[in-house]
Amino acid sequence: MAEKAGENKRVAKLRANIEERIRREFGISARNATVDQVYRAVSLCVRDEVADVWAGGREESQEEGRKCLIYLSAEFLIGRALSNNLVNLNRYDEYAAALAEMGFDLGAVEEQEADAGLGNGGLGRLAACFLDSLATLELPAMGYGIRYEYGFFRQEIRDGQQVETPDPWLSTGEVWETTRTDRAFEVKFGGSVEECWSEDGRLKVVYHGAQSVFAEASDMPILGYESKLPATLRLWKARAPQQIDLARFNRGEYANAVADREFAESISKVLYPEDSHEQGQELRLRQFYFLVSATMQSIVESHKRRYGDLRTLPDKIAIQINDTHPALAIPELIRILIDEESFTWEEAMDIAERTFNYTNHTVMPEALEKWQAGILQRLLPRLYRIIETIDAKYRERIWQQYPGDAERVSRMAIIHGGKVHMADLCVLVCGHVNGVSQLHGQILRTSLFRDFYAAYPEKFLGITNGVTQRRWLAVANPRLNELVNETIGEGFMKDWRKISELEPYANDPEFRKKFDEVKAQNKRDFAAWMKETRGVDINPNTIFDVQAKRLHEYKRQLMKALHILSLYDAIIDGRLSEQDVPPTTFIFAAKAAPGYYRAKEIIRLINAISQLIAADPRTRDRIPVVFLENYDVTAAQHLMPAADISEQISTAGTEASGTGNMKFMLNGALTLGTMDGANVEIAEQVGHDHIFIFGGLVEDIERMKAENSYNPHEVANNDQRLRRVLNHLIDGSLVKSDGSRFEDLHHSLLPFGGRGDDYFVLYDFASYDERFLEVMQAYQDRDRWVTSAIVNTAKAGFFSSDRSIEDYNREIWGL
Repeated sequence: MAEKAGENKRVAKLRANIEERIRREFGISARNATVDQVYRAVSLCVRDEVADVWAGGREESQEEGRKCLIYLSAEFLIGRALSNNLVNLNRYDEYAAALAEMGFDLGAVEEQEADAGLGNGGLGRLAACFLDSLATLELPAMGYGIRYEYGFFRQEIRDGQQVETPDPWLSTGEVWETTRTDRAFEVKFGGSVEECWSEDGRLKVVYHGAQSVFAEASDMPILGYESKLPATLRLWKARAPQQIDLARFNRGEYANAVADREFAESISKVLYPEDSHEQGQELRLRQFYFLVSATMQSIVESHKRRYGDLRTLPDKIAIQINDTHPALAIPELIRILIDEESFTWEEAMDIAERTFNYTNHTVMPEALEKWQAGILQRLLPRLYRIIETIDAKYRERIWQQYPGDAERVSRMAIIHGGKVHMADLCVLVCGHVNGVSQLHGQILRTSLFRDFYAAYPEKFLGITNGVTQRRWLAVANPRLNELVNETIGEGFMKDWRKISELEPYANDPEFRKKFDEVKAQNKRDFAAWMKETRGVDINPNTIFDVQAKRLHEYKRQLMKALHILSLYDAIIDGRLSEQDVPPTTFIFAAKAAPGYYRAKEIIRLINAISQLIAADPRTRDRIPVVFLENYDVTAAQHLMPAADISEQISTAGTEASGTGNMKFMLNGALTLGTMDGANVEIAEQVGHDHIFIFGGLVEDIERMKAENSYNPHEVANNDQRLRRVLNHLIDGSLVKSDGSRFEDLHHSLLPFGGRGDDYFVLYDFASYDERFLEVMQAYQDRDRWVTSAIVNTAKAGFFSSDRSIEDYNREIWGL
């Protein structure tokens, strides 16, 4: 009774606080407030609670002089903040009760918040999960990124095609920010650099004709679960030194009067601007240098203020470079130490080598940042000279290690072929280089960075990615979270090992029934959400077969689309009964980079297949295809708890890890996938009875590449069914709005003159089909299927980002 009375008091106090906020912010009473106004009032109340913890935790950590992690990333895909903060404060139910008393539904209030447009895919979502885990584990950490005004883009599907529109997420996101007027730094581009020496022998660097842009900081707290030490996400916004040229304005040159400002501030407008032209390449380079220059200046200034001696920098911070985008942080820190702090070259290099670490996220060579040497030299002349010096010194070091092997020295050089190779810079200078799964770590050692591993084997390791259970279970799937807590007790939010206690209940018929009902209700909810937000009807009584990830050829959405066409053909021919394949809804969710033509054609193909199937009464209810427009964190939170099948079908050896596979697994979906990335470790955790693996292995793919022995024409010629599927691409059966056909996709698989099919789609097609039919049979054996789903959830603890952060801290950071 006393506990209930205490809860009632807290709810009453909350209600009063929210109503007071509404009066102060909007000058109205709560009964006249809109849902959006209530959202803002609630968010401000929550922000105050978070700020109290945030300020106290930061000050205590700084007073204790604890070592801090600096996490540098071009992306932080943090999603909505309100629901996550309420879960991590353990106040969700109390806020829901207070709002219910006021006549508002917390779910409806949450829907007012836009997803923060600070990322695109797994790279940014991993960064967000890591900050959540660092805060939960109470390890001092700051993430640094760019405050993109319009995010990546908002995806619309028009006539089956992706259309990119601006994403003005800041309309609701500013409530969580604190503008740091005391944190602004000048970043210089272009011009020329003069190096001279003072009488006391110190280097003095003078810039002539450089363009300046100011970086202004906004801080956002990232709360951990019941944590006393939130992480801080600092985002930089670009500001021109002069907001308006008044002389031009007064002459009537209104557009020119603000042209310099618009050009300067374009740096923080959009994530990943199209870079198929030189202007786009230059803007990206400006963005990444803007990020690292502001960050390194901030770090150096803060360290001097707190500790004085910059020689202790590696003892007080560890800097993690998240992929190659922030790699220029290395020469920028060296520049500051030499040019502004009078360090010798040897001293600056020593600090850099002991401070920086590098996480590689891709084995795709085209995704490793390479800048045209001429552009970098023109835009960042001082940094280019520093990179040249780093390159020369490491060339000399490698030559001494491998005398006479000029080819090896060239392969390992930072500057070669007229380009500056950011990954080579990171591998040579950073103290540790890690892959993001065990398979990926092995590929780095044996293939991608083979020469570097031979020279510096001690640098390399693999640390498997993870996802935060706070976001991907408690927020995304509250029903399953409640069932888990009722069954094994609370604790999983803080201890990733706790969920393993669920595994014995896979053999409990009563628990299987409850688990299955949670999934069924989640599917009904997802169908309702799709109808409300996308206007799409979905039958929740069908199997939900889901492929949700960034659109890229190696992820093989094309293979899935072609396989659906084969099912369509089989149904039309009367070869496929409902017993073979029960009614299944195929759900795709993906964004394609604006300049990636073929990826956008695959989206167009998926929507054309959807139209083809919907037009025929024999197929429209049996194998409907749905494309989930504008896939983001919030959409994922609705989709993943509802999924039955998790499609993880990348070509073996191409996916570094994947994290969607882990989120689906946690929510009780079964994986249909290749032995690629973290799928390998998922299979190890759950056992091969609870996962569906198909396709060539890494060694098979690498052997065929080395021998040039793969012939997709031969594969197609030997499979009449496959030939028929491929013919759909060019026979006019798939309708485009402009009347054209999918010749480019057909040509990518079966080009004139041989080879093609770079990602072995046709090679794995028959294996995929065979395994898919086994999945369909397994699903109909409900005891078997639900047992496997429970085992997947129970084994998902290993893939918590808390475990990943523990590994990083033990192996690399030493916080």
